[in-house]
Amino acid sequence: MSIQAITFDDVLLVPAYNHHESRRIVETSVTDRLGKLTLQLPIISSNMDTITESEMANFMSQKGGMGALHRFLSVEDNIKQFKACKGPVFVSVGCSDVELVRAAALRDVGADYFCVDVAHGHAKYVGKTLKSLRQLLGDRCIMAGNVATYAGADYLASCGADIIKAGIGGGSVCSTRIKTGFGVPMLTCIQDCARADRSIVADGGIRTSGDIVKALAFGADFVMLGGMLAGTHPTPGKVIVKPDGTQVKVYRGMASKEAQENFIGQMHEWKTAEGVAAEVLYTNNQDSIISDIIGGLRSGLTYAGSDTISELQRKLNFVLISQASRIESLPHKLL
Repeated sequence: MSIQAITFDDVLLVPAYNHHESRRIVETSVTDRLGKLTLQLPIISSNMDTITESEMANFMSQKGGMGALHRFLSVEDNIKQFKACKGPVFVSVGCSDVELVRAAALRDVGADYFCVDVAHGHAKYVGKTLKSLRQLLGDRCIMAGNVATYAGADYLASCGADIIKAGIGGGSVCSTRIKTGFGVPMLTCIQDCARADRSIVADGGIRTSGDIVKALAFGADFVMLGGMLAGTHPTPGKVIVKPDGTQVKVYRGMASKEAQENFIGQMHEWKTAEGVAAEVLYTNNQDSIISDIIGGLRSGLTYAGSDTISELQRKLNFVLISQASRIESLPHKLL
């Protein structure tokens, strides 16, 4: 069976009557469907080794969002990173027996939010891990992914996930769709996964505050950001000074050859890299990035005539657009 699937640049949301006197009045906070996670700003920084360690997690917490620590370090260093966090934070685990040891150790030092972090979450071994984690963690919040379909989201929910991470192959340093031919464009992915009885985190392909509004309108309750935060001061890694004086940081997919060689020692011959590494400009403008996101989200809610993100979702009204319409959407240079 084939259907037409859509992503961010394929649509525009249709404006509705606005009864607000100011965008300050609208509410940006979100609580997940099971009542385990409430954020004033529905943004989670990605659990990538070039995006989130304790400094980014603390920055996101200050802004009303949340960080998701990556798992590509020793258990001891993972605990140190967690203890350096001054607010709630997701900790990440994989699906090996060693990762259950990581989960138990982090639980014992106070972690309450866990993320099962794999590329293809609709898998038997992921379900097995989720069931083991539920026994290990009790009623603590478990986010799991990534999946791209209702069947995948429903499977993870049935195995014990509280929140589902949706998105395969859409990230700016992900090459899964190119290497494997698999994936689902993000808005269709979000809408399908949101049919499951769990909150959805949209992970991948988000480049602007408008994309965030679209992701939320189509059914995501939270979004995960990597590329939009890449190169900012709170991200891990050294600042590299190029010969021309340009300052950059490395941003890479966790399935890239570079990441695999760092943490496993090699890229196994039976695998292929499903991510890339890139140099991005270093910047200290992380505050303005978040301010732009908040402003775009608040303005988006008023364009929909909505008080809350859940009302934005109920009022979803969109049009498919042409390439000419995409060009028209961009700022025009006055002649």
